[in-house]
Amino acid sequence: MLTIGSQAGLLMGCLWIRRFHSSMFLPQEFAVVGMAAFFTSVVRAPVTVIILVIELTGSSSSLLLPMLAASFTAMSVATFLKQPPIYSSLRVIR
Repeated sequence: MLTIGSQAGLLMGCLWIRRFHSSMFLPQEFAVVGMAAFFTSVVRAPVTVIILVIELTGSSSSLLLPMLAASFTAMSVATFLKQPPIYSSLRVIR
């Protein structure tokens, strides 16, 4: 899940830089934010995910606000689409 999220974020970062010719953002930063957003949408635990991503990547707290915004948006979209968290889905299967 973390790999899929980071690859999606990296793709969005590359497209952003190509489209807007902005060197203010790095694609690696988009990858970290994408990782947090995707994992939050699957697990629905934004605080845990943000702490986990910061620990895994060693990123500074400068990406905290973008990760919070992306995680909130991802969780809102998943809730709006009425998709259950992965752990709830696994509990139903057993």
